[in-house]
Amino acid sequence: MTNNNKKENADNKKIPFIITISYMASFLFIRIAVIIAGSVQSPASQAAKAGELSFYIGTNIILFGYHIHHLVPGIILISLAGWFAIVGSDLFSRRDLALMYGIGMGLFMDEVGMLLSWGDYWSTTTYILSLLLAGVFLNLIFFPAFWNEVKKQLVHINPRKFTSSQGTLSHIIKGVDFMAEKTQETRRISLVFSGIVYVGGGLLIIAYPSLVYYWVAGGFLLQGISALVRAWKE
Repeated sequence: MTNNNKKENADNKKIPFIITISYMASFLFIRIAVIIAGSVQSPASQAAKAGELSFYIGTNIILFGYHIHHLVPGIILISLAGWFAIVGSDLFSRRDLALMYGIGMGLFMDEVGMLLSWGDYWSTTTYILSLLLAGVFLNLIFFPAFWNEVKKQLVHINPRKFTSSQGTLSHIIKGVDFMAEKTQETRRISLVFSGIVYVGGGLLIIAYPSLVYYWVAGGFLLQGISALVRAWKE
């Protein structure tokens, strides 16, 4: 392998990391900034809603009477990153585009709950979907070998074996065993990832107690599925 190929492979491995870190940093920064500035219920925001303010740049950005939410620059950054990644550019490297994409995703995901809940910026949907996306990104960074192996196993599965319930259950059990084996190989990374998730979840629950409902329900579901799988194997 040439030095150029080695450098390219190293850069390819760093791209998911850059996207993830910039995404999480952007999300946390803008969320904390909104909380500190009180942008959601600021006088400027209320005046704009009442049609009394046309231009304002401060705790909010209001242009021509329109409240420019930060998801707008987020969508612009995502679109630009996608455009330059497809058509190519001498101005931006792949790392630059990864950073642009991650920041854009953070700005957009911070207000995704507002889009899905009729304007409620503090909707718990934002935290659920944002944590889910962060989990996907972290899997791409820490567990690419595991998911590549899963893909290889799925490719070699004969679909005819799924025609009977017994065959289906057999494959489910094998899948659980396989995942457990691979997880054991990366136990340290799994513990670090779990620790980050639990600490972050605890802080979010302190700030937004309504998250307890989803956290407890998710925990019961996972424990129930785990118990049923163990019972079947024994």
